[in-house]
Amino acid sequence: MKLSFFRSLLRMLPLLLLLAVAGCGEVDWFPQYVRQPTSPDPFSFAAVTGTDKGADVTSAEITVAGLTAASSPISISGTTDSKYTINGSTPTSSAGTVKNGDKVTVTHKAAATLGTSTKSTLTIGDQSADFISTTRFVDTPSFSLTVLQPAPFRQAMATITSVDGAIGTHVISIKDSVNSGLAQYGISDNDVIPTNFATVTQTIPFLNNRRIFIRNRSDIVDAGAVTTLTIDGADFVVKLTP
Repeated sequence: MKLSFFRSLLRMLPLLLLLAVAGCGEVDWFPQYVRQPTSPDPFSFAAVTGTDKGADVTSAEITVAGLTAASSPISISGTTDSKYTINGSTPTSSAGTVKNGDKVTVTHKAAATLGTSTKSTLTIGDQSADFISTTRFVDTPSFSLTVLQPAPFRQAMATITSVDGAIGTHVISIKDSVNSGLAQYGISDNDVIPTNFATVTQTIPFLNNRRIFIRNRSDIVDAGAVTTLTIDGADFVVKLTP
């Protein structure tokens, strides 16, 4: 008898719940989003890559828009060096306010190590955006002329310090200021001059602690041509004269 009663009660439970909800008046199951007066239009910052270690990095500016209030709170988080500027003012990490039409940039200090990202987050009202910078994957090489100068070339060599692997595959190219097409580079695992020099762009997966040799024809160098090695978009001028 008791079991039959409970079964009947369970069958009636959905109806009882429906009646209970109906008795509560109108229920808004999907309330409409109400934009706050201090909420700006969404904004974003383009990431910056290939920065020098420890350099001050500044984002492109954004323009505050979409506020219906007279002003909106602004703040920044991230590293101890994360700051923002309003209309070119002195960078600050303190909270403040902005209004429609204000120009805002974010600045921070790049990481002290190769291939490392730094993030600052700017918040205006209830909208936020990250500004991310990443240091380059190759340190500035220090070139010196090789003892052996293979005629008819002038030649220099440097040991490369880099971050390698999947995130650090390196794109290398070379040129000179007169576009001679004769500037060359070669890579070796030791101080032995390589036999295969290239004039075209190549992708090299591993560079760390390897040697890179740069050469250009003597008459072009003596005429004042400047030889430039490019690794991952960063240009390095190579001095080929004593």
